[in-house]
Amino acid sequence: MLIHKSISFLRITALLLFVVPLIGLIGSLLVHNYLVSYSYSYNEEIIPFKKVSPGSTYEILCTNENKFCSENKKISKLSQCNKFEIIIDHFSKDGLLKLSEEEAFNVMKNKKMYMTKYTISDQFSKSCILNGKTYYLYKIFPSFFEYIASNKKNFSFGTSGSVNPLIYGETSISNIVKRYPVKFIFKPLMFLSVFLMIIYWLLYNKVLSNIFNSKSINIFLIFGVLSAIFLFLHVYFLGKKYEIEIFNQIRRSYIVFFILFEILAQAYLLKLIWKQRNNLKDYFYEKVLISKLTFVLFICIGSLILLLILVFYDLAAKVDYILEWNYFLILLIYYFLSFLIWKKSLFRDPSSA
Repeated sequence: MLIHKSISFLRITALLLFVVPLIGLIGSLLVHNYLVSYSYSYNEEIIPFKKVSPGSTYEILCTNENKFCSENKKISKLSQCNKFEIIIDHFSKDGLLKLSEEEAFNVMKNKKMYMTKYTISDQFSKSCILNGKTYYLYKIFPSFFEYIASNKKNFSFGTSGSVNPLIYGETSISNIVKRYPVKFIFKPLMFLSVFLMIIYWLLYNKVLSNIFNSKSINIFLIFGVLSAIFLFLHVYFLGKKYEIEIFNQIRRSYIVFFILFEILAQAYLLKLIWKQRNNLKDYFYEKVLISKLTFVLFICIGSLILLLILVFYDLAAKVDYILEWNYFLILLIYYFLSFLIWKKSLFRDPSSA
């Protein structure tokens, strides 16, 4: 019964170790892409059209008194935006001669009057939230969208536009996740992943010790806890830079040690399970066990090949980034297989454990 409960907790932990980092990584990328392409703002002017429909116009004489129309009232809520694109034309004060932006600026500079004409076009505005696909969400959570519009100028982005680094390798993981506000999504989820990793390796050690009637600490537990510690250090120091270069090199080494100890922990665990597979046949699905063994071998061989390539060849930055994103996503499959490997009969009939 105790083994049954431990295995149940182990399965849940393994599933969470697949889901939580996946959300942390892909979720951070999706949030970055959404925020960097967020075009809704309060910069739009409130124009008192008599009719808000295509073709409607509004004219105003820009003078020194009204600051030459440069300080017109702005919208205070995103839903006050103009649904259609607004065409802005400048004319001489009598409205007969059309002026370019530069000419209008020179007139303003000389403190003379000019006419500005606003015309509603028949094209929907891409910067108006009323036309956006997320408008239904805005109606439910308006404060969320208003907050982004108010604070976007304080946000920091690793790219100027949306990216898909898994395929095109535009940027590294750290360049996306270390910046405000994405780091407040990524870091907490990764710290939770560190906690789950420690629980995972402790539970595996406990379950196998109970099955084998042993109280020894398995070597995979040591490597597993070490991998969690180095992941914690990597996430904690992510985005920090030091004037002394050796500290930066130490900081960059944390991720290497995390990968190294993670692979060693997986390898030693699979080695023990394979040696004891006859004693574990009532607990594991054999096909999943073989899949997990194949996966770990693939990761070990693939990591070695990648390391050799990186030592002898200077790959393009895009290739490095593609490998980086996909490598860490592939690592998560190990925990999903750990969730699948235990036989369901253990949970239907606890006495069998």
